[in-house]
Amino acid sequence: MEHPLISVIIPTFNTGKYISEAITSVFAQKYPNIEIIVVDDGSTDNTLEVLKTFGDTIKVISQKNTGPAAARNTGLRNARGTIVGLLDADDIWTDDCIESLLPYALSDEYDFARGITRYFKDENGTRIFTDKLWIEVQMGTALYKKTFLDKVGPFDETMHYGEDMDWNMRMLDLGGREKRVEKIVLSYRRHDTNMTNDKERTKNGLLEAFRKRIDRKKTQKLHDKQ
Repeated sequence: MEHPLISVIIPTFNTGKYISEAITSVFAQKYPNIEIIVVDDGSTDNTLEVLKTFGDTIKVISQKNTGPAAARNTGLRNARGTIVGLLDADDIWTDDCIESLLPYALSDEYDFARGITRYFKDENGTRIFTDKLWIEVQMGTALYKKTFLDKVGPFDETMHYGEDMDWNMRMLDLGGREKRVEKIVLSYRRHDTNMTNDKERTKNGLLEAFRKRIDRKKTQKLHDKQ
């Protein structure tokens, strides 16, 4: 197998408690050509101190707090790889994530490959995995061709909730060719500060993503009539 550079982008905001494990899970991949770009979105906890322990093995970019969409966009602008992974700072890749997805992500048949999410939480120092397994739009379950992401465009920085759903909808509207891999590749951490715990904002973000999709389709229909 060829070994093109894979850029793994990890946006972070106040995840000093978890981010070391996320980064370590990327280093655990059985793949020799990875760059890790951590975008610190104005953390006020010990995140930067934790990142310093990795030295120059990772690239750290600091910016003022402007939200996860802006942090991911900063990472994408600085990515040098032909393949891109997007991992949240409180989640963990399985050791064979890249091994499972890369052959399909490199194939001319697909624009990206997506695996399965497994959910877990830590209680009293004991890791508890749930029975919930999904192939869904968790960005950390996929590897993407950078050329395809350039066509999709950046995350919508006006959205602080639902920006990931909006981005995935744009990928599908562009006819993104997805390979679904029946393999657990991501452990999604459930904890008290998950953004998805705010059900009302999550619902509103999802509705906004659908509104934007409807508006795009209306605009396209008007353009096609001209």
